[in-house]
Amino acid sequence: MMMLGNVSAASKFHTQNDGVAGITDGKIRMPETENAKFALTKQNDIYEYWQQKMETDSLQQNQGRSCPVFLRKAILPTGLIAAGLVTMAVPKQTVLSKYRIHDTMHGWNPNFHTTADNYLQYAPAVITLGLSAAGLKGRNDLLNQSLILAKSELLMSVVVQGIKRTSKVERPYGPVYTSFPSGHTAQAFLSATFLAKEYGHISPWISVGAYTTATGVGVLRMMNNKHWISDVLAGAGIGILSVEFVYLTHQHRWGRKNNLVFAPALYHKGGGVSLAMTF
Repeated sequence: MMMLGNVSAASKFHTQNDGVAGITDGKIRMPETENAKFALTKQNDIYEYWQQKMETDSLQQNQGRSCPVFLRKAILPTGLIAAGLVTMAVPKQTVLSKYRIHDTMHGWNPNFHTTADNYLQYAPAVITLGLSAAGLKGRNDLLNQSLILAKSELLMSVVVQGIKRTSKVERPYGPVYTSFPSGHTAQAFLSATFLAKEYGHISPWISVGAYTTATGVGVLRMMNNKHWISDVLAGAGIGILSVEFVYLTHQHRWGRKNNLVFAPALYHKGGGVSLAMTF
């Protein structure tokens, strides 16, 4: 998808009787004659045709690529969600039961308590925006990073809260029925995926550090007796899926120069070409 922005360069068009026509300051300038008005109409029609054609071609290409790409990206997070559901479905006595895993982890230190998970869940996202603000170039500029993060947060929140309200799974510590999935873990893996997407190409250790932090948040949620392992696994999957989906659907690159529009210009008694920058 493209939006026609300011024109950065344009040729001037000469006719036999109409003087000189051109594009300046982002607007088409024409002499005030009948022939010039005719030429202006033709010029605008051609611009609209080429712009619509390029936008249609771009949309068709993106639609063709997005589906298989998203399916590949969805394998791991979908597997995490499925694993969480398995730990809920198996009998309590089995090794994979969320109850057995909870008893094992909580039994290591029954009095364990920390609030670090409340802050670590946001750390990778804050680091991402901080690096961009400091001038380190990522996959997107700061504006687009902020838009992507905002859309990811909105999507994740809607999904997590919707499932919490419908599933009504009891918390490990008592009769509070908002356990599944873990919102803290979803936030942590959303943040980690966001950092990995923007700066993981610089060093694989950036991604390793981001996902290690997110995993730590999930472990702390269980050790704090706030969540079952099923909640944590599903939350991780939802967080990752939210970011992957937004990156694949973020078509507009606000504030970024993307393409050139090179179109023929026809006049009543002349012709030429025009060159425009799209943003």
